[in-house]
Amino acid sequence: MRGDGAACRARRLLRPALLSLLAAALTATVGAAATDGLDVAIGKAVFDRMWVRAPSSTKHADGLGPLFSARSCASCHAGGGRTTFRLGRDDPATHPGLVVRLGDAAGAGDAVYGQELQPDGLGDAAGEGRAAVRFASATPGFPPRPEWRVEGWGYGEPSADLRLSPRVAPSLAGLRLLARVPEAEIVSREDPDDRDGDGVSGRANRIGGGAIGRFGWKAAEPTLEAQAALAFSLDLGLSTTLRPDGAGDCTEAQAACRAAPHGAAPGEPEVAPALMASLMAFLEARPAPLGAKARGRGAALFASIGCAACHAPALKLEGGGVAAAYTDLLLHDMGRGLDDGMGEAGALSAEWRTAPLWGLSRALAQGSGLLHDGRAATVSAAITWHAGEAAGARGRFDALSAGERKALVDFVNGL
Repeated sequence: MRGDGAACRARRLLRPALLSLLAAALTATVGAAATDGLDVAIGKAVFDRMWVRAPSSTKHADGLGPLFSARSCASCHAGGGRTTFRLGRDDPATHPGLVVRLGDAAGAGDAVYGQELQPDGLGDAAGEGRAAVRFASATPGFPPRPEWRVEGWGYGEPSADLRLSPRVAPSLAGLRLLARVPEAEIVSREDPDDRDGDGVSGRANRIGGGAIGRFGWKAAEPTLEAQAALAFSLDLGLSTTLRPDGAGDCTEAQAACRAAPHGAAPGEPEVAPALMASLMAFLEARPAPLGAKARGRGAALFASIGCAACHAPALKLEGGGVAAAYTDLLLHDMGRGLDDGMGEAGALSAEWRTAPLWGLSRALAQGSGLLHDGRAATVSAAITWHAGEAAGARGRFDALSAGERKALVDFVNGL
């Protein structure tokens, strides 16, 4: 949460054209404004805002697309939380909680379609296509594996080596605490050569400039602002200070998109710095989930079979305290079943950041699917997909008695 000085700076930077946005914030979030300040209230309005095509009469609310996969942050993160998308139940072509990343084996975007599939377009910029999925025959030890494709490519065939990596919108709970985990705490848990012989060899994702990634499914972004800027660019086609291209993910091959008007004057971002700062205040104010305590039979089994080797119950925070997030924020090779063939920002195709488990009880209650593409409806189903570095823990889980498995799953379900 930002202090009073930050709120004053935000007020000074706001232009008269933003008064309607502020009014909407104060109307919709009176409680938030009273409790957390004006900055958080404005941030919630930015989060909920349905962005529109440029030019429009509402300045600082236009600039959408021209190619996009969502019209607002809230459309993917329903209720300020995680998506309710579940593979096999929901249509990936229409559900806003799932996006499809595009790239080659190293993660470089497609020359025609860029880094993400944008199914919707404005004006002369046609949408890029629709995601579809089928389930291949099951391989030994795994359920049927999803195989992704795009129907109706809008700009011709993509590169022959294109990979598709579907991603569900992750939870926004407790982001402030994850941002406060010191890099030294993350690095201290690395064991890239598996020197202790436990089969787990997690590593930090060291990205450009030596920074350590911690946000996103592949830990590809080092800060919350960088993650939000990426989402604005790829999902909504909006520019920010960190990602200033007003055409978002549109490539040079998509001429109508590149030529479309932007929602800001030349050299200025469509998401003004004051609005981005307020959005950060809102995201940082999202409370951490209050889950089950790490005690009892289920918690003991969780630790003893090796789940806690990656899903660390707590991480130390800068300035004291802990984040009881059940993650180590490291990359781990999860094996063939979860390998989508596409790397990202230093992460290999089979590597994924350990997903935080806090808030899982709410996600399950909402009907959300688990894992990066929402393929697992239950904790037990998610465990079935664990291989690679998690193979040992999965094998030990399978060897438990029915009662022990239930106790462990009940514990995780309560987080």
